[in-house]
Amino acid sequence: MANMSNTTTSVQYKDYTKYAEYKAGILIWKIIPPILIILGTVGNGLSILVLTRRSIRTSTTALFLTVLAFSDLVVLYSGLLRQWLIYLFDIDVREISQFGCKLNIWLVYSSLDFSAWILVGVTLERVVSAWLPHSAQTLCSRRSAAGLIISLGIFILAFNAHLLYGMVFKYTFDHSGHAELQKCVEVNNRYKDFFNVTWPWIDLCAFCLIPLTVIVMGNWFIVFKLINSQRRVHSRVVPSSAVNGRGPTTTPGPCGKPSSATAMLFTLNIVFLFSTLPISIYNIGYIYWTEGANERDHAQLDLWWAIVNMLMYVNNSINFFLYCLSGAKFRREAIRIFCPWKQNRVNVIGAIRLPADDL
Repeated sequence: MANMSNTTTSVQYKDYTKYAEYKAGILIWKIIPPILIILGTVGNGLSILVLTRRSIRTSTTALFLTVLAFSDLVVLYSGLLRQWLIYLFDIDVREISQFGCKLNIWLVYSSLDFSAWILVGVTLERVVSAWLPHSAQTLCSRRSAAGLIISLGIFILAFNAHLLYGMVFKYTFDHSGHAELQKCVEVNNRYKDFFNVTWPWIDLCAFCLIPLTVIVMGNWFIVFKLINSQRRVHSRVVPSSAVNGRGPTTTPGPCGKPSSATAMLFTLNIVFLFSTLPISIYNIGYIYWTEGANERDHAQLDLWWAIVNMLMYVNNSINFFLYCLSGAKFRREAIRIFCPWKQNRVNVIGAIRLPADDL
């Protein structure tokens, strides 16, 4: 996201640090990141463990979500961990070496974009499963899913590759000519203008607007299909004479209920929407909010910068719990791994088999 390379949003204002809003923002940066990093590390690790179980890993949805877990780990360790080290220990990995400067910012942008687009891939897969159920097994094979994931990864890495050229490791010098400070900065003024004015809008579209548009439309198509399926089920009524004169009865048919994987997708997408939209709004409005802003306004902006960042990183930390909450098959497999004494009960529940692509 835009401003991701900044440690604070308005470092040129020194006196604003006396305000309570600024101090609250610093406190958030010091306390919340280690909680999210631990939560995300354990949660994403457990997700990978469950999703690669033999009974689940044949699902294309499981493949997407496994890759998503790895991507979320990269987000947490390249983005959130860096910020925490800055605020707690005044150590910035981007200002240690040329390699750290270029690699870190490239990984942060790429992994955030990749996580967003993996959700797009899962959404499109669910749309195909809902609208073309007879063709879904062919169109949504593991081979096609793997091809899509690899293509997305290559495209996103190339899309953000300009950062490897544009961000460089430089020294600033004092009046006597001695090296004073190491910085990861733009290579020249032309790239600086691009990175701070043009790129935020491009990145906003790639990270938020386009994925959100596809996700919202995809979910609408899925809900529309489910509602139509339920209406068809309720309209299948046979005459009373065909049922021994006991009155109208519905004929057997599909239940029209959303699958567990679809419910899980809705949950992931809703969390993605509410966790990434605030930082996108912040990055759009920041340039306007700082015009004519006083010191207290800048302190408040720093506080909001901390809040919207924590919301964004929550999205990369809690997916395991969302899977357990909304995914029946995922929840069953987790119980098999972590509560083996409940194995018999789980086997009885598992006798009512879910579709192969369900989670």
